[in-house]
Amino acid sequence: MNEKLRITPKAQADVAALVGIELNRAHSWINERIRKSVQVTETTYQYGDYLFLTEHTGYRVKVTGVTRQENDIKRSADVVINGITIKEHAIDRAVQRFRIPREQAAQWIYERFLESEVVAENIRSYTNEGHTYAARGVAIGVGTDRKTIRTVYYNTKRFPPVVSDKVRDVVAKEIRKLDRRINAIKRALPLQKAALEFERAERKLALMSTRSVAKRMALQARINALDTYINEIDEELAQLIEKKKRVANAYIAI
Repeated sequence: MNEKLRITPKAQADVAALVGIELNRAHSWINERIRKSVQVTETTYQYGDYLFLTEHTGYRVKVTGVTRQENDIKRSADVVINGITIKEHAIDRAVQRFRIPREQAAQWIYERFLESEVVAENIRSYTNEGHTYAARGVAIGVGTDRKTIRTVYYNTKRFPPVVSDKVRDVVAKEIRKLDRRINAIKRALPLQKAALEFERAERKLALMSTRSVAKRMALQARINALDTYINEIDEELAQLIEKKKRVANAYIAI
């Protein structure tokens, strides 16, 4: 927070009672901590377990009260800033990977997100799917709703500035090419799988109704081949998405 502050007597009295310090020290205590705090709602800032209640009056922020979250109340460690949810995992990664103080990590992530641009869309990681944004060499994993930041990370490799623009163009073209291929498979996949599964059901029904050993063997071989083909279609899509993820990481590193 960089705005001018007006700290009310009530807020100072709150701090004196909560922290157990002298009233004449409460003003500086609030001023020091609120400037390191994270905005969690339109009128509330958080520093550790302390919540600063505020009112915005023109170009000033008036601190009207200070409360403390009870330790026995289970609460989410996610932080919401102006409608953007920053997951606890992302905050942990900012602390671990970028050495950002925990009380400043959510705000730091939010500011990078505002500066970022989309690098790749529909990136899948295990059971998660989302988009990759990047700013100043920081990669930001964003949910499909584009309002949830799941993680942040970086790549230590860098291209020399003299070739970076050309390399970025090449990598961006590769991402677009992979996007087209992935989208084409996604469009065709439901119809392909439906046709294969329909044939498989027919073969399975025939297998259950025939007594001929030779015919049963032939039908089972065809069912096995259909199962393999269905799995191969899914695997091709998964490999393309994983390749797109690697290419996106390379783009971020440039």
